[in-house]
Amino acid sequence: MDARKALLTRFYKALDQRDVEGIVATLHPDVDFPDQIDGGRRRGVAALRDYWTNAFTMIHAISTPSAFKALGDSAMLATVHHHVSSLAGKLWYEGTVQYRFEFRDGLIVRMDQVEGQ
Repeated sequence: MDARKALLTRFYKALDQRDVEGIVATLHPDVDFPDQIDGGRRRGVAALRDYWTNAFTMIHAISTPSAFKALGDSAMLATVHHHVSSLAGKLWYEGTVQYRFEFRDGLIVRMDQVEGQ
């Protein structure tokens, strides 16, 4: 298995298990991710640790990757089905989204949602 695919598989498994430390273990210190709750971007491991810690007090998400496509040596496209609900079980979102991940030093350094998704 491609090392990037294996890393993304670990990332999504930790996300589904609500394992904040498992998530941040896959991230480069200079990580840059979209804030999908409040908008804008989150930068750095500490900011993302806080983001997911807070998110898990509001939502329950199941994120199932269905495809990975290498984009050169340092990026990968992931197709992911999301089922996101409140902690009480009210459905907030269900659908499939594509993300472009970039890697540095064997870790995830950036994620962007692919436009049109």
